[in-house]
Amino acid sequence: MKNCLDNVLMIADLQIVTRLPLEQLWRENKSAGASRLRSLTDDEITALLRNGVVEFVVADVGKKLQWIAPADCYKFWKAEIKVHLASADSRIQLDKFPDAYCYTASEWSEVESVSRIVLLERHH
Repeated sequence: MKNCLDNVLMIADLQIVTRLPLEQLWRENKSAGASRLRSLTDDEITALLRNGVVEFVVADVGKKLQWIAPADCYKFWKAEIKVHLASADSRIQLDKFPDAYCYTASEWSEVESVSRIVLLERHH
């Protein structure tokens, strides 16, 4: 039986994203027990933010997952995500985004969490 997730590489105590899309989320060295529910648009993310706590997590190939503290979710949404969010159902054209990178977003559900998890997969 494998100890690692299918899409991560174990290096010492770090789990690094090796490809997108992710099939699982993890916190530190264990699975977050979360499952992907659906792709999200900017309007759907805005609605989630209005309805309660959102926990953003950024997946970027070659890096660890970056979990954004719920207290910082609104600031992160306005400053970073809103201008870089691509539609999940259209072809990504990086030159249409500031600094030539963008994110696709999906909602995840974690068994022991009251907050909504929004995975942001970075494309560059």
